[in-house]
Amino acid sequence: MVVVLFKVGLALAVGLLGAWTVRTRIMDMPERQFRLAALALQLVPALLLFVALYVVGHQEPTSDVPSYYIPAARATLAGKLPFRDFMVSYAPGFPYVGAVLASVWNSGKVFALFAILVNAAALLWWHSAAGTCFSARATRECTVLFATSGHVLVQALLGTSQAWVGAGLAASALLMSRRQETGAGLVQAAAACTTKVLAHLFWPLLWICAQHRSRWLLAAAVPTALLYCVFVTMGAGSALLYPLRFEGNLISSGNLPYLLDLILGAAGHLERAVDDGLALAALAAATGWLYLKASTLPPRDRHTLLLVGLACTGLVFMLFSKKSFTGYLLFVMYPVVLAIVTNTTGSWARVGFLLFFNAALVAEPTLWFRLQGDNISLRAWFATGSAATVVGFVLLDVALVACYVYLGWLSVRGVDRIADGASASTNASQSATACSLV
Repeated sequence: MVVVLFKVGLALAVGLLGAWTVRTRIMDMPERQFRLAALALQLVPALLLFVALYVVGHQEPTSDVPSYYIPAARATLAGKLPFRDFMVSYAPGFPYVGAVLASVWNSGKVFALFAILVNAAALLWWHSAAGTCFSARATRECTVLFATSGHVLVQALLGTSQAWVGAGLAASALLMSRRQETGAGLVQAAAACTTKVLAHLFWPLLWICAQHRSRWLLAAAVPTALLYCVFVTMGAGSALLYPLRFEGNLISSGNLPYLLDLILGAAGHLERAVDDGLALAALAAATGWLYLKASTLPPRDRHTLLLVGLACTGLVFMLFSKKSFTGYLLFVMYPVVLAIVTNTTGSWARVGFLLFFNAALVAEPTLWFRLQGDNISLRAWFATGSAATVVGFVLLDVALVACYVYLGWLSVRGVDRIADGASASTNASQSATACSLV
């Protein structure tokens, strides 16, 4: 429980720092100075904690770093080929990135340091992308709250590759705001080839929001396909599908399918089919709706839907996927915070919600593993007799799912406001043109 309390305390402390910062003169600084201040808000606590935990305290990152990242990196350094000589549940290029990092510092700690630096780059890219579509005040407030997010900080210290996916989305969003679809597609190809299957989750939305969709698709798909073809010719073969098979068999807490196990658990093998069907249907419905909204905008303005659309897609996945660890929200944490900032009133209520949400995000998975809920279904967990413990955890999960639902509603409002605002502007322009012709 000490670890849980430490993470929660950390999330609350940096969250309060962000709440204080948005009320200071930092928000009115010239742009260059503001960016430096926002970077400091994110980097200084992260680097101080890195030194305290990993340099002075001689701790090691937990999560997947010692079990998957380091073994894959060392196997690659030894000349072995992923998917032919050893299995990984990540993209083919992932072990090679790990090998480069391990060659610089042969320790799992290098992944935490790398995640901290990647988050810093993502902060600047998200800020620049948001600044092209939203007011300066809303963008700055969102940037500060993202920089002081306890969830972002904890994920960086864990060294997870979630930061890599988030940075790829941030870079693509920035390039698309500048109408550089080819560059945005190439960034996604790099992310898909070096991270995990989930990097493809946002490809339909990125294609929808691109001004020149064929350019984006070719830039993203061709390099990805070529890399996989290279691994096939080198002997990887059908083993390249291992990540899909492996990840498809995993579950996590913090989503609707996990809670519905109390009802669907009696269905046996059919439960997995129901869960997968529910997730696919929800994502398809969200993607179709976003496509319809984007179709109301001129092609040059479709990118304005991207950030709130990313929040919507990410939250649908977190809510309906049977494997949606809270760490995955880091992919779209900045767009989620942006949905809160731009679609709510009352700064104190906003801050209070974010404090609770960040605390829940860092506490929930740690409790799940500490209570050994990861080794048993929720239905079977209840049957073990530790009802009080399970009920307490389920209440936390219900609260987290409720947060996802609320944030999803805010992102839907954000999409509607952008689409309706653009339509109103177009109609007004057409009316003015018609009047001028009379």
